[in-house]
Order: sequence, then C-alpha cells, then structure tokens
Amino acid sequence: MLKVMPADDHPFDALTRQYELEDSSRSPLIAKSLDALSRLPLPWPLDKAIAKLKDHLAADFSDRAKVMLETCVDEIRKHDDTIREFRQVLSEEELQRRQGIAKELLLDGIRRASNTRDIERVKRIGVILANGMTDPHCSDADEIEEMMRIAMELTDTDIKYLRELFRIEGDRVRLQERMTRHDAFTAWPQGFWGTRLSSELDSVFSKLEGFGLVSRIAPPNNLNITADFQNRYVLLSKGVRFADFIQKKAMTGA
Repeated sequence: MLKVMPADDHPFDALTRQYELEDSSRSPLIAKSLDALSRLPLPWPLDKAIAKLKDHLAADFSDRAKVMLETCVDEIRKHDDTIREFRQVLSEEELQRRQGIAKELLLDGIRRASNTRDIERVKRIGVILANGMTDPHCSDADEIEEMMRIAMELTDTDIKYLRELFRIEGDRVRLQERMTRHDAFTAWPQGFWGTRLSSELDSVFSKLEGFGLVSRIAPPNNLNITADFQNRYVLLSKGVRFADFIQKKAMTGA
C-alpha cells in the first residue's frame, strides 16, 4: 500500500488545481483519480517527469491511468539500489536527458492506459515503463513505446503462451541471439501444449509472430501437403526483450 503524503508536498497539487479550473462538468471519477494521484509519493524520475506534465496531460485522465502509475511506482521502488548506483555515475546532462525521456514516456503511458480497457494490460504498461526507465543500459524511448504498444494488444492468454516459450528457449536465445531450427523444433514439445494440435495454439502464436516476437519453424522436409502436423515456433530476440520488459522485479530485503 502506498503511503499518503501531505498534498502540499507534491507537484501533482498544481496539476489538480489546473484541472479544477477547467470544465466543471468533468466526470467525478477523473477528479477523484487526480486527487488520489496528488497524494502518491513518487520516486525519481517520475517526480521530475510529472512536474513537467502540467501543461500536457489530456482531460481524459482516468482511473486506469492511476492504476498504471501506481504499478509503475511500485516497480520503480524495487529498483532503488540500481537507480542510486547509476545516478552516481551519470553526468548531469545525461540525467536531464533521461528525465526528459521519462516525461515523454509517462505521457505516452498515461494516454495508452486511458485507452486500454483491461486492467492487467494497464498494469503491464506500468511495469514496462518502470523497467525501461530504470534500466541503466536502456535509453531508447522508441523501443519502450513499442513494447507498451504491444502490451496493449496482447491478452492474458497470449502472455501465458509467450512466457512458456520464454521458459523453454529464453536463456539460449538471450545467450546466442538465436536458436537453430533443429534446436527450436526439438525443444518446442517441452511446453505445456506438448505435441497436440490446437486452434488456440495456432491463433496465439500467429498473433505473436505478427509483433515480431516469435517466428514459425518450417515443417520437416519429409512431410507432404496431406500431412496434418502441429505448427511450431521459435522465440526471437525481440520476444526475449519483451518478456524482460513485462517481468516484475522480485522484492528484496523481505
């Protein structure tokens, strides 16, 4: 549970007051969301990012945006040690640049969350934001934006299948950047799907392939056109990257 802090201590106060001066017919839900957000103790770089959003946030701010931001905050707090370490070695210019990126990403995340119906997808957007902004080696805003876009489109079932393939092939793809056709084909049945034919399996992995996360493996050469066989897929480096982005960091020191 996030600790409540005095309203005067947070940059969201000015944002809330700005909204109060706007259309008074706005939904009470949005007003309540803004009030709740004004009381969140936000860590760096969210504190700097939010302070810069006063003139940019759209009027359709919603409860889903609040869920996304709370998820992002919770995840960033798990990275305290990492943040402390890389803030000590980065130049002031680089810190300022990252704060600017954080502001743009946060704005994009809020917009996406507000337009996403499913709460689990909203939470995944928050996790992606946190992991992207706290990765010392990641400053590519375009990549993080693309990962958020993909997260909006994938269902819980899609994620379940992707994570299973990541469990089977993730370590090898991460180390080697790719798996051979033979290795991927023989590793595939280790998944919970086994060797059974399934329309859901085909549908999910076709969708994942459309986002460049997996690729279909060509069938064995000894099969003819009349053979009924299971389609198999190999995890791609982008799929590993996405799986990393949506992975929640484990709590430490508990």
